[in-house]
Amino acid sequence: MTEASNEGLKLTSLSVLRAGRPVTHDVSIHVPPGQVTTILGPNGAGKSSTAAAIAGLVAVGSGSIHANGSDITGMRPERVRAEGVSVVPEGRRLLTDLTVEDNMRVASYSLGKAAAAEGLDYTLQLFPELEKRWDIGGRLLSGGEQQMVVLAQALVSKPKVLVVDELSLGLAPIVVKRLVPVLAEVANSGVAVLLIEQFAHLALELATKAYVLEGGRIRYDGTAAELSEQPELLHAAYLLRD
Repeated sequence: MTEASNEGLKLTSLSVLRAGRPVTHDVSIHVPPGQVTTILGPNGAGKSSTAAAIAGLVAVGSGSIHANGSDITGMRPERVRAEGVSVVPEGRRLLTDLTVEDNMRVASYSLGKAAAAEGLDYTLQLFPELEKRWDIGGRLLSGGEQQMVVLAQALVSKPKVLVVDELSLGLAPIVVKRLVPVLAEVANSGVAVLLIEQFAHLALELATKAYVLEGGRIRYDGTAAELSEQPELLHAAYLLRD
């Protein structure tokens, strides 16, 4: 990764494969640094497959993924992370048999001692609640606390690109309300933040740019404010409920 480059994340004509078959088609997205960009869409639209492709977890059929000027298409997950890209998959995948501290140590193992200490300090500034739960096993944490740990794991390396898949999944509104300002703060620090969501209201309040993904294709590419003013488009994509 070129240190001076600050281009964020770019997907160009991306086709993602599952079981050898394309599940997205010609997806082009730009996530600039310093703001939140959102991908909205119903279940099965290809959102999580897109996140998995960015993370290096599934195959890319065609197209490319660039992060801060570097081509990361098809890179293994550890190489993707080394290029400054952190992906938080849906489902709060932390090591529940380990304590919060051990989960954070695992996440920072590839960093140097100084960088790991700096990263841990940074994440505890974002999530001071975790310090009180430092010695608690992951399975004893609430869903909101688990999500904080997973976000902290992604942020401990101080990435230049952060991708969060389904932040609100299974969480109470009060917990989501606690987490949203963290994404805003991270974006304001210069990070390119991509928030992938099924439900629209939260994401559109936070994001500057929005895309709607439906049937594996981009159906909307514009500002979040403009999309908020087009409820008929959101209803058509099954994003809002009566």
